[in-house]
Amino acid sequence: MFSKKLICYFIILCFLVGQAPKIEASAPLPKVYGNFATVIDAKTGEVIYSKQARTKWYPASMTKIVTAMLLLDSVEKGTMLTASKQAVKQDVSNSIFLLKVGEKMNREDALKALLVMSSNDVATMIAEHIAGSEAKFSTLMNKKAKEIGVKDTNFVTPSGLHHPKHYTTTYDMALLTREALQKYPEIIKTMGTKVATVHTSLRTVKLTNRAQYFTKPHVIGGKTGYTDAARNSLVEIVKKNDVTLIGVVMKSSKLEQYKDLAAMTNYSFSLMKNVVAVKQGQEITTVKLNGTSVPLIAKTEISYKSKIDSKLPFRIKETIFPQEVLFNIEKGKQYGEVTVWKNGVKIGSAPLIAAMSLAGVAGSSD
Repeated sequence: MFSKKLICYFIILCFLVGQAPKIEASAPLPKVYGNFATVIDAKTGEVIYSKQARTKWYPASMTKIVTAMLLLDSVEKGTMLTASKQAVKQDVSNSIFLLKVGEKMNREDALKALLVMSSNDVATMIAEHIAGSEAKFSTLMNKKAKEIGVKDTNFVTPSGLHHPKHYTTTYDMALLTREALQKYPEIIKTMGTKVATVHTSLRTVKLTNRAQYFTKPHVIGGKTGYTDAARNSLVEIVKKNDVTLIGVVMKSSKLEQYKDLAAMTNYSFSLMKNVVAVKQGQEITTVKLNGTSVPLIAKTEISYKSKIDSKLPFRIKETIFPQEVLFNIEKGKQYGEVTVWKNGVKIGSAPLIAAMSLAGVAGSSD
């Protein structure tokens, strides 16, 4: 028979176990075939998943995202570009659409051929039109990359055709794609286009992007790459609910690259949690009237999605609108704005309203 003391210990143990906090099991690390991989939060740039993310490797045709940025930066809409002998000599990445010497196409169609069909000859045509040569264009590419903030990248060719000194990292490639997502909607739209029709001075051609990411849920755009030296590379922009992730894998295989991206992004989505930075009704600051401080509170909640163990702190800033002298304060009226920033990015805002009314005291004149 159990002793009363033993039964008492058992009851206490059961109580303690019942009171123990529930700890969520972390998701298992994804199996990624590619040698180098990264997933970042598209909004803040925070790294969610990493596998040798800062190791230099060859990006192949993912390079064309940067070429596309310079095309839109430097060439006006409707401008015609002309294929040179040097352009048509490029190693072909397809046999559906190959430029002929002297053939012309406008900026919009060049962008489609560049990103939908991944045409190497079009990439060279763009480079020559903007800078006169691929060598001079590479200087512009590297300048652009540095302005975006990448540190381990060096571009030599506009197409991504192999060169031993043409390299990047999956982390840098993710940052470059993030720049395109934030500032170049035309590029992102084209990266998400499966079928496009282009017109040149000689013909009209229907182009089809045969990448498999069009069949994947939540993928809004991507860019594949391949050379014998680089093997397969892939960048995808994946949006699920209110979270957008950018995933990059390099030195993978034709089939495994898509599995890699699915595994990496699914894992990363599972790590994202909701963070309430500012609560509705939270006092942020005060405004004074006749020596009395009136609380200014957030009219609405500010929340955002972040990695569970995020190392990037958020900052709260307040701005008071009125510059003129206040004669009274009305409860519920807006007197400023509160904003939340993370990694230099504004991720939310809310009006600052007065928590109470206060009438001013009329001044006397001499």
